[in-house]
Amino acid sequence: MAVPLIDFTTLDLTRNVLPEAELRTLLPHRHEFQLIDGVCHLDIEKHELIAYKDWDENAWWARGHIPGRPLMPGVLMCEGAAQAASLLIKKRQGWGGDKFIGLGGLDNVRFRGQVVPPARCYFVTRGGVISSRLAKYPAQCVVDGKVCLEMELLGVLL
Repeated sequence: MAVPLIDFTTLDLTRNVLPEAELRTLLPHRHEFQLIDGVCHLDIEKHELIAYKDWDENAWWARGHIPGRPLMPGVLMCEGAAQAASLLIKKRQGWGGDKFIGLGGLDNVRFRGQVVPPARCYFVTRGGVISSRLAKYPAQCVVDGKVCLEMELLGVLL
C-alpha cells in the first residue's frame, strides 16, 4: 500500500495558506481545468506542498465518465498533481505568473484507487530536482487518506 509523501496527521488541512489572488496569478488554468481550489500546506524549506480540489456530485466530468458510476478520470488526477508541483516549483524558485511550466512527461504512474464524487482530492508533492529549465518531482493524489495516484513528473520551463 502506498504511503502519502507527507504525513497528513501532523498538519492542519482546514486552512488556506496561499491567498487566492496569488494562487490565480501563479496558475494560469481556468474554467474546467482549474484543478486547484486552494493550498493547505506549503513548506518552502522542506520543499512540500499540499493543494486540494473539492468535487461535488455534479462534477463536470461525472455525467459522462461513467454514467451511473462516476469515476474521476486518471488524466485529471495527473493534471491536478502537475498543477500542484508547478506551484511548488514557482514558490521554491521565486517565479511569478510570467513563468510557465509545461508538462514534459510522466514516469512511474500508478493508479491505486478511485475518486468518486463527492470528494476532496489532495494533490501532494515534495522534494524534487530543479535545473535551469527542467524539474522532476514526485506527486500524488490522496483521497480520504488513501493514495489514489502516484507518479513522477517532469516539468519544463517554457
